Amino acid sequence: MNKIFSKLKSFLLMSAYKALVGFEKLINKGVVLDFLADDFVDDPYKTYNSMRMHKPILFSQTTRLHWVTKMEFAQEMLRDKRFSVDDRKYPIAERRRKEFKKAGREIMLEQFENPSMLKLDPPDHSRIRKLVQYGFTNRYITSLEPEIKQVVDDCLDKIHNQESFDLIEDLAKPLPAIVIAKMMGLPDKDLNQFQAWSEDLLLGVGGIGTSKEDIKKSGDAYEALIHYFEEIILKRKDAPGDDFIGKLIQAEEEGDKLNIKEMYGTCLLLLIAGHETTTRLIGNGIYTLFNHRDQMAHLKENQELIPNAIEEMLRYEPPVHATVRFAENDMIYNTKSYKRGTAFAVSIAGANRDPDANANPDEFDILRDDIKHISFGYGPHMCIGASLARIESRIAFETLFERFAHLELLDQKPLWGKNLIFRGFDHLNLKVS
Repeated sequence: MNKIFSKLKSFLLMSAYKALVGFEKLINKGVVLDFLADDFVDDPYKTYNSMRMHKPILFSQTTRLHWVTKMEFAQEMLRDKRFSVDDRKYPIAERRRKEFKKAGREIMLEQFENPSMLKLDPPDHSRIRKLVQYGFTNRYITSLEPEIKQVVDDCLDKIHNQESFDLIEDLAKPLPAIVIAKMMGLPDKDLNQFQAWSEDLLLGVGGIGTSKEDIKKSGDAYEALIHYFEEIILKRKDAPGDDFIGKLIQAEEEGDKLNIKEMYGTCLLLLIAGHETTTRLIGNGIYTLFNHRDQMAHLKENQELIPNAIEEMLRYEPPVHATVRFAENDMIYNTKSYKRGTAFAVSIAGANRDPDANANPDEFDILRDDIKHISFGYGPHMCIGASLARIESRIAFETLFERFAHLELLDQKPLWGKNLIFRGFDHLNLKVS
């Protein structure tokens, strides 16, 4: 009986979704954000371009969000205090609270009420970011290069004699998890468990049609990581050490220090943001190079161009496609009126392809000058770990080019993950020849 009810519910939801798609097409002269369509999953940029040309701020019936695809507006929303990231203030919060309570996720509810700086507005965001920056000094991040190189070498040593390997599973996914674990000073014996929790946690982040099993796995991993970080932080209070967690414990600004919940939130933020960004940047970047063989060959011969190539990869095929902002109060923006709590999806992917920001935006060019992108955010919420992601990716590309004279895609059309927030592959199989 439950199976019949579940099938009926799925059928009704899909029918309602298709009706919304049809309605949106009708009122927007054929422009629609159909995020379940195979064409959108394969190439969302055509949709974002058509949305921008029709209306740079377009309300989507299918997502119930106002999508912002113009770079000028996207940058303004990301830096303007009239737009908030703190969803606790708005109607959506009650739904989240009910979901956590229904699922018995008291720990997740507690963290929702005490969010990381990613979900805080100034002055709370400014206060925490200032303290967290003690763990992200350029000197400290640069000092990690030898360790990052060792992690990349260790990952690739494991597949040294194989005729093929999965770039995501064998390198792009473990690399940031291991680097983050080492940054935090976690014991080597915990590394496999930490990596397993990391992967389970990400099953529930931003996916379209995520299964109940994956949502449960993600929630279980979230709570296990909170318990784990609590134990580690409390043990280290009296002898913090010089790693990232030690720096968080010792961070102080004019007598202000991070409380224990702020430390948990920061550790989880580093794990999710660092993992997703680097993993997908490496996968998306290599795939894009395979689709531009002449540029891949040029990059191999001129590896000093890798940093610029990474910026172009971030612009052209960004790991993060959207971020949400809310109208802080009733407001008029770009001649339109919006109510307090109105939700905007700032389309990072759409803004990066805005021809007013970058000439010939649908062309990939590793030699492009003055690359404009917001793939690491913009304004006060600019990604604090951007330099780490850039270093990890650069070392990964350098080492792949050094180790493998020739690589081929085993699947010419690998499957993109179905996710409105993150874009990337679950698997990218390469042949060594």
